Amino acid sequence: MKIAVMGAGGVGGYYGGVLAKYGEDVTLVCRGAHRDAVLKNGLKVKSHWGDFTVKVKATADPSDAGPFDLILHCVKLYHNAVALPLLKAAVGPKTAILTVQNGVTSGEIIAAQYGWERVLQGATYIEAAQPSPGHVEQSGSTARIEFGERDGKRSPRVDAIEKVLSKPGIQVQVSENIIGSLWAKLVSVGSIGTCMTVSRANLPEVLASAEGENTIRTVMEEIVAVGRAHGIKFKSGLVDERIAGVKPEAADFKSSLQFDLEHGRPLELDDLLGAVVRKGRDKGIPVPASAALVMALQAFTRGAPKA
Repeated sequence: MKIAVMGAGGVGGYYGGVLAKYGEDVTLVCRGAHRDAVLKNGLKVKSHWGDFTVKVKATADPSDAGPFDLILHCVKLYHNAVALPLLKAAVGPKTAILTVQNGVTSGEIIAAQYGWERVLQGATYIEAAQPSPGHVEQSGSTARIEFGERDGKRSPRVDAIEKVLSKPGIQVQVSENIIGSLWAKLVSVGSIGTCMTVSRANLPEVLASAEGENTIRTVMEEIVAVGRAHGIKFKSGLVDERIAGVKPEAADFKSSLQFDLEHGRPLELDDLLGAVVRKGRDKGIPVPASAALVMALQAFTRGAPKA
């Protein structure tokens, strides 16, 4: 299978590196010094399953090597406006675009340009970063991709992609309800990371105050309420489960939203908690805590604001 990894930073670089290590035909789509370092020295990967360096193709323009059988779409949500048009020459009649972007809107955005017949929605659960050009680091025992068809059915392309992705160092789960899985992930991603970012605090510091934990819980409950209004079924006790589950690993929890704010980068806000606020408004669901957090970060969505 001919694979392109669109946005081969920490997450995309890790998955692309593992796939290339095990012999898959992979092209990393990345730019600048990172691309140059990969082409010159190979991609250096540090991971829970062992460190390795792999020679792999890299380009800034996927049309150079397309069309592809599979495009693993890993770019930040705010890069879609630039990244998606680049895929035009890389998408063939049988190309599957598997998006593992955060939030619940990515599939809709990509399908608007390329059609649902080419889109697979997915979620990834991984701690990964790109500390320097040509290097990616993954930590922890989880590097999981969950994906599936919009209608929940098994399809030949899902079976083929599951087989290709199932490598040592990648856990793969095919979902019969991928949109429900994306909303369930958003319950955590949209609440915890946003509260950390607004407060400029790490998670133990947020949880140390009653106000911090209560705000996280309130935002989680708002996300669940909006999801339910849009027909999403959540398992009973999900919010309690997420609050309890994050506490033992709070010291190790990292927020990409907070990282981007601290480094003056654009924020994945509009398609995460911002989407919850919009979708809540559409259904008349009040989300005051979520709206307040979005308002507090609005000035930073395009990067560090001018003084």
